[in-house]
Amino acid sequence: MGAAVLLVGGVVTVQSTGTAEAAASTLRAAAAEAGLFFGAAAGPGKLNSFFSSEFGQLTPENDMKPDAIANANGTLRNTGNADTLVNFAQSNNMVVRGHTMVWYSQAGQLQGANQSTLNTYIGNALTRWGSKIAYWDVVNESLADNNAGTRRSQWPHTLDRDANGDGDYFDATDTDYIRDSFTRAKQVVQQNGLSTKLCINDYDVEGLTVQGGGRNRKSDALYDIVRAYTQGSSKLIDCVGFQSHFNDNPNSIITADLQANIQRFADLGVEVHLSELDIDDDLSNNDIGQGQAENYRKVVRACLNVARCTGITVWGISDSESWRASERGLLFTGSNGNYQKKAAYTAVLEELNKGRGTTTPPSSPPVSSPPVSPSVPPVSPSASASSPPVPAGCSAAVSLNSWNGGFVATVRVTAGSAPINGWTVGLNLPSGATVTSGWNATNTGTSGAVQFSNVSYNGRVAAGQSVEFGFQGTGSAVGATPTCTAS
Repeated sequence: MGAAVLLVGGVVTVQSTGTAEAAASTLRAAAAEAGLFFGAAAGPGKLNSFFSSEFGQLTPENDMKPDAIANANGTLRNTGNADTLVNFAQSNNMVVRGHTMVWYSQAGQLQGANQSTLNTYIGNALTRWGSKIAYWDVVNESLADNNAGTRRSQWPHTLDRDANGDGDYFDATDTDYIRDSFTRAKQVVQQNGLSTKLCINDYDVEGLTVQGGGRNRKSDALYDIVRAYTQGSSKLIDCVGFQSHFNDNPNSIITADLQANIQRFADLGVEVHLSELDIDDDLSNNDIGQGQAENYRKVVRACLNVARCTGITVWGISDSESWRASERGLLFTGSNGNYQKKAAYTAVLEELNKGRGTTTPPSSPPVSSPPVSPSVPPVSPSASASSPPVPAGCSAAVSLNSWNGGFVATVRVTAGSAPINGWTVGLNLPSGATVTSGWNATNTGTSGAVQFSNVSYNGRVAAGQSVEFGFQGTGSAVGATPTCTAS
């Protein structure tokens, strides 16, 4: 069946076309078929039929940043370019991501503003375009560089106060500009009946780990923020942007646990977007052919394998027009509308055309999240007509990403010759190994004999198909052999 990502009353939806289709020939069409958007950042000079044909989503690259449209008192100015972008998107049924409201950089006349002024600006920006903007980056790049795992030291963090000295800003008596900004944004959305989703956006947060296998403390800090402001009585944050500016900085590489980290955030009930994607050619030894293409393939597949990863945005169209032109990190060469597809384009298109997995979707997806399936793509049964029948029940296989002192385990559960309604995987962990966190399963025990059971949305698995869960731990899990029991 065909499908299309549509913007109806400001809400992102997926609509069936009712007909079987051949593989899509554009990124926009292929992504829509898979149940997500694929977009690009641009300014008014890039708007043409090529752009609207190839991309289903638009992020203003610079024209909605505070230095372009904010007055010192929080009112708006010079919105002409932003209006042009939004109007183009509306005319071409494209999703818009507003970028960005509260940011330490490119703040313009808002630099150093107090929270009251920031709240005024947030209200004005939201109501200017209303539900025409499906997603807004309310807070951008709030965390320090170099994997510190802390907030930035400069404004607007200077507005924060840790009232009880416990090292965080989440307590009721604390002052937190992140909480206060999202609170104001949520109030405006609700008071005006908007469908706009509110996002937090940052870079070097993509993997669970960094180069060498150490913990990604910046990602953990972002996770703590999102968890704090989504799991209480008031859900302030609707979506998380992994900027995905991948390069050879030790904290910016593509790690094997990218999918696991996307899933970790998705399990908090938020949408996850790869919001500013480009992949430096340094990660493929300066090869912008198949080497770079394989890197794009891995990143796109990681998103497709997680149901709540609902959008991918590349940060520009062609290498020469990129903010990082020398790194040749985008999908096209050429300029000024005369673009040539790179091997990376073909790889992305192929992955999007493969679609998502076929397991049962979560029982409570986000209201406007496309009704797509979680976990992994279907795995075709290996037995042919002349092969012995695959036994009933289930099997499990584990793969490890290990480093000195820790590991991430990904476990694939495969149903046998008959569908299953639930599963439990047992593992005997080596001495010294301890489970510290997990996703897509509920565990009993953290060391020694440990069991993992399905959660509500991934217990039912069709015959010959697979789902995945994962966990992270300290020590070593080398040699752990899983067993699987079906129910």
